[in-house]
Amino acid sequence: MSVAYAAPDKIETQIVDTATVACDGGTGPLGHPRVYLTFGHAREVVCPYCSRSYQLAEGAKAHGH
Repeated sequence: MSVAYAAPDKIETQIVDTATVACDGGTGPLGHPRVYLTFGHAREVVCPYCSRSYQLAEGAKAHGH
């Protein structure tokens, strides 16, 4: 008997304007421990738990200065 697995829904990239974001995977049973992600010099960070992508808004400063 073979088991078919559905591909996970694509998680939309979140556009943010702060240098640090918190990700908890959303509400309900699919959530994960809250982690804080910092952009540093990058314009995009990805959550190590749920692979949600966060992109720094155009004109926002990654360092918070």
